[in-house]
Amino acid sequence: MDYKIEDNKKIGIGLKNRLNLRRLPVAIKFFNDENEIPEGIERIDEKIRHCEMVTKAADGESFYSTAEEQKCKGGSSAMGLEDVPPKILSGEFYHTLGRFDSLETAKSVVDNIPRIEEKSAGILYAPLENANFIPDVVIIITNAKNGMEIAQGIVYNNGDRVRPSFAGIQSLCADAVNGPYISGKPNVTLACSGSRAYTDLDDDELIIGLAKDNLKPLVDAFTNI
Repeated sequence: MDYKIEDNKKIGIGLKNRLNLRRLPVAIKFFNDENEIPEGIERIDEKIRHCEMVTKAADGESFYSTAEEQKCKGGSSAMGLEDVPPKILSGEFYHTLGRFDSLETAKSVVDNIPRIEEKSAGILYAPLENANFIPDVVIIITNAKNGMEIAQGIVYNNGDRVRPSFAGIQSLCADAVNGPYISGKPNVTLACSGSRAYTDLDDDELIIGLAKDNLKPLVDAFTNI
């Protein structure tokens, strides 16, 4: 689907106004070379988690990060910025946290996490309405009612169903970014213990990840429903 940088502002503001969003939709883009970084976007100057970066962008900031600034190695490696740490890949990390009844169960869940295999040099983050790049994925942090309206908008012109996939781990990274990036379809996730501990997500907020090609049909649907 034809998508231009100029569409970002219209779609970002349109989503914000239609849904009365408290947080701005966030544009996410992978890059392989620093020459791809648009003018005016600077490297983040602190080491924090991807989920924290998303909420910063949802509050209006634009920046990029490499693996070096990504504090959560589970999320960073799932998104293809670095190799997966062995203790995460084996399930040991999550089993040690007491999240699963056995190492085998933990590994099974980890094996089913959507994972971007190709390596990237970094990620661009920006509010969609301000982004001077074409996003790979857009993340919306919102409430259940808005989630319903987004789902209604998505199915309005495709005749399909929204099929959320999540497991309560690696939520804003693997679920909200990798899921739509790999499948081209939206995903809904309820955050994870890490993102709820390290960001200011409210208890009633959920996260929706949209692939770039989901955006224009969604906004078009909103003009009719």
